[in-house]
Amino acid sequence: MTHPRPRAARRIALPALAGLAVLTLAGCAGGAEPAAAPDADLAQEIVFALKEDPTCLDPQQTSVTTSLIVGRQIADSLLDQDPDTGEIVPWLASDWEASDDLTSYSFTLRDGVTFSDGTALTSDVVAANLDAIVGLGASASLAGGYLAGYTGTEIADEKTFTVTFSAPNVQFQQGATTMSLGILSAETVAAPAEARCQSVVGTGPFVLESYVPNSAVELVGRDGYDWASELREHEGDAYLDAISFPIIAEPSVRTGGLESGEYDVIQDVPYVDEARFGTDAYRLYAKANPGVPNSLVLNTTRGPLADEAVRQAISKALDREQINLLAGSLSGSAPTSVLTSSTPGYTDLGDVLAYDLDAAQELLEDAGWTLGDDGIYEKAGQPLTLTVTAFYAQDVLEAAQIQLREAGIDLQLKMVSAGDFFGAIASGDYDAVGAALTRTDPDALRTLLSSASSSRWGIVEDAELEALLQEQAQTADPDARQELVDDIQRIVAERAYVIPTLETVQLHASRAGVEGITFDSASRLHLYDTQVVSR
Repeated sequence: MTHPRPRAARRIALPALAGLAVLTLAGCAGGAEPAAAPDADLAQEIVFALKEDPTCLDPQQTSVTTSLIVGRQIADSLLDQDPDTGEIVPWLASDWEASDDLTSYSFTLRDGVTFSDGTALTSDVVAANLDAIVGLGASASLAGGYLAGYTGTEIADEKTFTVTFSAPNVQFQQGATTMSLGILSAETVAAPAEARCQSVVGTGPFVLESYVPNSAVELVGRDGYDWASELREHEGDAYLDAISFPIIAEPSVRTGGLESGEYDVIQDVPYVDEARFGTDAYRLYAKANPGVPNSLVLNTTRGPLADEAVRQAISKALDREQINLLAGSLSGSAPTSVLTSSTPGYTDLGDVLAYDLDAAQELLEDAGWTLGDDGIYEKAGQPLTLTVTAFYAQDVLEAAQIQLREAGIDLQLKMVSAGDFFGAIASGDYDAVGAALTRTDPDALRTLLSSASSSRWGIVEDAELEALLQEQAQTADPDARQELVDDIQRIVAERAYVIPTLETVQLHASRAGVEGITFDSASRLHLYDTQVVSR
């Protein structure tokens, strides 16, 4: 099937009064080095093939990368974070300040910012966004994690407000840079959760024109956008007039479409095809995800996984270097901690995660497991079997399955849809889930494992760990917090609550005639500076 290019340029214009307000900012919005203007003779439209249906376009409700690739173009955040240095800079907020005890954060909004429906960005709208996230509960579990202890938003005036918490909240400042806390219009946040998944209005440089599930998402450029973060490379409107996101689940169709010229950009290049697109005819975009690597995240209240010796044996039986090779990643690496090496606060625990098949089997035998005739360990007549539920990275799980089989452990794979995956998490009905959690802060482990987290995936009963998770989230001193984060990583790795398999690398490709695609600090894409330089 051929996917047509976006129709002729059709930007969405701002109402006249909003446009006048934006014009007053043109001379003072600084920070970015202006990029060369696009060629006026070239249609500034691209076709970007997605690997799956976004399912939900509301950035406050989703943690799926595909959804966030689309949502990042529609919604801006209060703050932005430099992906290279970690520095946090202004965006929709021109100024902000945290209290000494981290129980409140005061913000001043930029002048002249509007949503694509023409309404103004005000303190009231920000407050409505934060209140709505809390109200969404489990539907906004990742966003809600940044708002732990949220008590409300105190509004001083139309442009200044203070977000307050019942206890120190060290992760909120970084959270304010993320898509999860992206700011949406008052009408959007007042809508039912299901409706928000299908249609969102933000302050971003692109506007949602249409979304047909399992078919395509269409965005158009917005006239009058003039409040990009200083981390972007130009000011004013986005260079692109339109972006078409056809949903192409089959990897070979995406790669073939890029080669034929049907697609300008494709999401998620298979690692085995990385070298194929490493020529001058294409551009590869690779960035390791921060946060928790691809892992088996365990429910330690079920079956054999309640036994620490079994969990440790599973971890020691995994040859992570070999998994990385089998996955075919030239850009990736084997994980050496329960946080990725690109995450602030990462601690190298390569010794704990070292492959040792003999030690794995010794642990099982010391715990009373005996090797059965079928090559699988058993105890009291029950085989050592566990099931992992996942909706992506099947190749990584299959590699782990083979390795664990060699160790006498039967790992069964249950591949499901994204919706069913999160449904399983909500119910707690699983032995383990296979996934990664992307966050540019070690607090990702609290989100994943804390009993107080509405979005925890790992079901763990460990009072010592719980106390450390809560303490690090409330510790302002960087050195003191790092000591706590070091302890947390070691406990999680040694007690094998999270068993890493692969450091995830976001790997996308475009033809050489497309430039200006960049990553944010969470390895999601910005297309604001993207332009077509040749056809």
